[in-house]
Amino acid sequence: MPPLSTSLPSTGITANLGGTARTSLAEYGVFQVAPAGTVLIQEGKSHGRLFCVISGTFEARRKKSAAGELLGKIQCGEWIGEVDIFDPSSPMCSVIASEPSHYWEIKRERLEEFLSTHHEAGIVLLIGLASTLGRRIRGITQKLAEQADRPQGVATRASEVDDSQIRSAADLAADFLRQKDLGFK
Repeated sequence: MPPLSTSLPSTGITANLGGTARTSLAEYGVFQVAPAGTVLIQEGKSHGRLFCVISGTFEARRKKSAAGELLGKIQCGEWIGEVDIFDPSSPMCSVIASEPSHYWEIKRERLEEFLSTHHEAGIVLLIGLASTLGRRIRGITQKLAEQADRPQGVATRASEVDDSQIRSAADLAADFLRQKDLGFK
């Protein structure tokens, strides 16, 4: 495995952050190594952390069988855990390292400290988070539309979500800012 990275990639929610801001953000979190089988997020258990995959691969799995139903793979440069940052509740799936991997994580409290002390970078980061949530909600909405368009009596996959699980990315971000009164108007 290559040496442990100490910098965040310019992808996903950090794509529009400058190098100095990414370095500052990285210092608020911790870089970790995950052997294969490491559980980053456990289905049904709130975690209060945001993760970035630096190298390796993780799998999103939902309980259905002993191994769990594979929902998707999470690759280098992808971010996970953003929903729990804004809306701490029960995750709908587990995230497990499928091979030895490196990742970065930040706890919600440390993220709030970063946002409180780095206002401009914090705004850019929150816009990145809202954009990520928006894309994911759009994908869920598309699946719901496809499900609604199916003829009656056609079976649907258990992994498809219902509309009660969808919250607007803007609502989540606004709630977060109101709760913390970070000075953003």
